[in-house]
Amino acid sequence: MHPSRYKMAAVLFLVTAFLAIACLAGSLFLSAAVAQDAPPRPPVPSKESQARARALILEIFKADLAGATEPAAQIKLAEYLLQQGKDSKDEPGNRFVLYTYARELAARAGEASLAMRAVEELARSFDIDALQMKAVTFAETVANTQSKEAGKAIVDMVLPLIADAVDADDYEIALKLAHVAEDAAKKAKSLALVSAIKKRHDDIKAVQEKFAVLKPYIDRLKADPKDAEANYELGRYFGMLKGKWDRALPLLALGSNAGLKAAAAKDVARPQEFKDQLALADAWWDLAAKEKDPAKMNMQVRARFWYEKSLLGLTGLNRTKAARRIELISARLEGTPAEVPIGPVGELKKLEGQIGEIKSVALSADGRHVAAGGKDQTVYVWNLGTGKIEATLKGHTNEVWGVAFVPNNRQVVSASWDGVARLWDIKSGTEIKSYKHPKDVNSVAVSRDGNQLLVGCDNRRFYLWDITSGREIKAFNGFTDFVYAVAFAPDGRHVAAGSKDNSIRIYDLVNGSQVRVIDGQNNAVHALAFSPDSRHLYSCGDSYAHQWDVATGKESRRFQGHIGPVLGLALSADGRRLVTGGDDKIVRLWDTATAKQLHAFKGHSDAINSVAISGNGRFAVSGGLDRTVRLWGLPAR
Repeated sequence: MHPSRYKMAAVLFLVTAFLAIACLAGSLFLSAAVAQDAPPRPPVPSKESQARARALILEIFKADLAGATEPAAQIKLAEYLLQQGKDSKDEPGNRFVLYTYARELAARAGEASLAMRAVEELARSFDIDALQMKAVTFAETVANTQSKEAGKAIVDMVLPLIADAVDADDYEIALKLAHVAEDAAKKAKSLALVSAIKKRHDDIKAVQEKFAVLKPYIDRLKADPKDAEANYELGRYFGMLKGKWDRALPLLALGSNAGLKAAAAKDVARPQEFKDQLALADAWWDLAAKEKDPAKMNMQVRARFWYEKSLLGLTGLNRTKAARRIELISARLEGTPAEVPIGPVGELKKLEGQIGEIKSVALSADGRHVAAGGKDQTVYVWNLGTGKIEATLKGHTNEVWGVAFVPNNRQVVSASWDGVARLWDIKSGTEIKSYKHPKDVNSVAVSRDGNQLLVGCDNRRFYLWDITSGREIKAFNGFTDFVYAVAFAPDGRHVAAGSKDNSIRIYDLVNGSQVRVIDGQNNAVHALAFSPDSRHLYSCGDSYAHQWDVATGKESRRFQGHIGPVLGLALSADGRRLVTGGDDKIVRLWDTATAKQLHAFKGHSDAINSVAISGNGRFAVSGGLDRTVRLWGLPAR
């Protein structure tokens, strides 16, 4: 048996050693405040400047543009024009038109990720409505999308933008994006996805209608920030309809409803004594009893926040009351889709019950469940709505080092040092199928369509399996030591694996040939993740997280901040957020575009082996040697 991966990494690195918005205007117009803090972007070049640039570009690229009639040629030319735009630093007119041509070509080719890169460059360089342009661009791209995989990829990219638009109360854009997502879901030929997006569209429409009624109150607050009735109406909207208490509390604290005003004022003050926290939770609970859903639900969620805060200091009947109300609210939330439980930035829950050290964690695609495997040879599945263990999966005879959900959210795969990967049914707790290997297995990954499985093995190989039939499709060679990490590229073209020999190898999924070797890490590769557009690969294992360019094998970004080895990483579905954890017991959140650390989460008492992030990047989970899984609320973008 090889020694613990964590212990080896630790030895190598031993020597390296107001929640509410500040003011009312900021609460209502947060996006405007952010824009004021950021450096102003130049205006869009004049029509005359664009015309001159277009004439020059047509003169140079006329034949290329005329010949780009097929997707492959359009993509190639779009990439070239995008780079030309980046090089045109002193010519804003040229840069704007080059990016625009790149956007249009990529959209015509149905290449969503490339089209979005062009939009992002436009948004970075000029004062444009980026969300509006993304909606238009996605609509154009979907019209030219043919494959089911491309349709599903667009849905994954659009859904976070819908959430951003709703958060900004830009309902017209949110509805446009919902239409785009529905068209993409139809291209993906997924009835369940189409139905879910139709429901989302109806929800947006309902909130939009309620928000329209608030326009007079917004105008009144602009004229008089202390207008009690306007504060009350807007506070009810943000808190009780949308559950956005950071925006609602300062408003309600200035509002005309005495009960809500008193509770909100105490909430803004952030009580520290357990008895005061309990009293505040009771106040929200009693106020919720007078309401109907969704106001009742959102107010009970706020009550739960303070019940959980107070629980550690309570005894006797007060503790029993708080615990029962937490359980009741959690049970109500169990039927809530995706991003539950709702909570603030920071630690939301500590999930306990696992006997041994935790080696791997995974989140289900719908955000309702987390799975964890570890030293006690068992896989545990928690329901995030209730915080309780829903399934205990036993059958392995050695430590479990890898877990992954199948996209249907009903099954989970585990990998153990007993040499076997196992497919489990969560509801029944039974093993469906096993995939046997000649030596210990360390990691698993499931393909986007749920049909294939990758498993990393100690015999210096990794394996591709057909999940349903249990048939071994292919074995990949090339490493000189144990394979610790595996990953599928979202575009379905490549797979990657990382090894104790410090290397990362990328292979063609169809013919099995090796297409790239990356040797830039200074320690064993512990985790891998492809970007949504499959153009970048993220890795960790030494004291950094790395972003690699798949085409060149060169490091394009380095995420620096951990002390000691980084043992786990996970990437959000839109590729904008990276979560890492490691030997320093800290979970860190990063902006992938800048490699800037956005937040550091402390709570674990020992090294963190594995992390996962929800689809929209709003919460994360982590597991480690302290035998706990922790659920973290991430800050909004």
